[in-house]
Amino acid sequence: MQIAFGSTLLDRDIRKVGIDGIGYYCAELLNQFKSFPDLTTVPFSFGLQTSNCRAALLPNYPSYLLGALANLKSYPVFTNADVIHATDQLIPVVRKKPLITTVMDVIPLSHPQFLRSSSRSLKVFLWKKLIQRSDRIITISEFSKQEIVNYLNYPLEKIDVTPLGVSDRYFDRIDNAIKKTVLAKFAIPPTFFLFIGSIQPRKNLMRLLEAHANLPHALAMEFPVVIAGKLSWDDPATLYAIQQSIEKKRVIWLDYVNEQDKLALLQSACGLTFPSLYEGFGLPIIEAFASSLPVLTSNCTAMPETAKDSAILIDPLDCDSIRNGLLECIQNEPLCKELKEAGLKRARSFTWKSTAEKTLACYQQLI
Repeated sequence: MQIAFGSTLLDRDIRKVGIDGIGYYCAELLNQFKSFPDLTTVPFSFGLQTSNCRAALLPNYPSYLLGALANLKSYPVFTNADVIHATDQLIPVVRKKPLITTVMDVIPLSHPQFLRSSSRSLKVFLWKKLIQRSDRIITISEFSKQEIVNYLNYPLEKIDVTPLGVSDRYFDRIDNAIKKTVLAKFAIPPTFFLFIGSIQPRKNLMRLLEAHANLPHALAMEFPVVIAGKLSWDDPATLYAIQQSIEKKRVIWLDYVNEQDKLALLQSACGLTFPSLYEGFGLPIIEAFASSLPVLTSNCTAMPETAKDSAILIDPLDCDSIRNGLLECIQNEPLCKELKEAGLKRARSFTWKSTAEKTLACYQQLI
C-alpha cells in the first residue's frame, strides 16, 4: 500500500524554530510507519523549495488549488498512491483516489475569533468544502468527532478516532544534575509552575497570570510561572500581561525550548498549568503525566476526556477556580502524589505505535 502523506507543516516547522502541533503528529506517524511491512509513505509538501523529509514538492497551495479545481494538472505523488492522507488544512483535490483527512478540531468554525487571517471567511468556507470531499476523517478525540458531525455535517460512521501518543522519552528519568543545569541556564528557581504552549488567546494565559497574581504574594514569588512557548499571535493584551508579570518577577518566559530542555522542565516543575479555552486533545497533558507531573487543566472541550480523573480540572473562565487549582498543587501533597500515580498510569495507554496502527486501519478501510 502506498500513501501520499501531507507533510507541509512538518517541513515548515523544521525550517523554522522547532516542531510542534500537526508537524509533530506527522513526524511521529512517519517514524512509526517505517516499521510497517507493505506500507510505503510518500510525503508531499506545498509551496516549498526544499524538503527535509524528502517530500514531493508541489506549487504553493492557492496556485495548486486553482489548477486542481480546473483539472489542469495531476501529480505522480497522487496518481501513484493507493490512498491520499491530508494531515492539515492543505487538502489535495484528486479525482478517483481515496482521500482521508485529519481534522484535529473545528476551531475555524466553532471559534473563528481564534483565527488571525484577514480572509478567514473565505479560507474557512474552502476548508469546510474540501473536508466534506473526504472519504473518511481521522480525528483525535471523541469530543472532536462530535464537533465534526455538528459543524461539518459529516457522517458519524465515517469518522475514526485515533488519539495522539506520548513518546517513550517522557517516561525516562533525567539525571538531577542535568535538570539543575537546565534550571540554572534559564535562571529558574527550584519551585515553579510550567506552561507549555504557543502564545495566543486560546491558551488563556491572561487569566492564568491573573489567577497566579491573586495567590498570596509570598507563594506567587516562590512559585513563578515558567512559559515555554513561542509567540504565534500578535496579541498586545497578553504580551502586556506577560511583561508586567515578568517585571514583578512572577513569570519567566523562555520562548520555544528544545526537546531536552522541555523534558527537564517537565520533570522539575511542581505542576503543569494548561487552562486552555479549547483543545481537540491537549498533548501536553499526557506528556506531563508521563513525566510524573501533576496537571491543572480545563473542564471543557477535549481536556476532561484526555485527563479523565488524573488531573485537577478548573473552569478556565473563572480566575478563582484557576487560583484554587494552583493552591492545591502547592499545598495538597497527598493529592499531588495521587495525581502523579494516576497520570503516569494513564499516560501509558497513549502510544504513537497505537496511533499509527489505528491510522493504518483507517487506510485499509479505503482499499
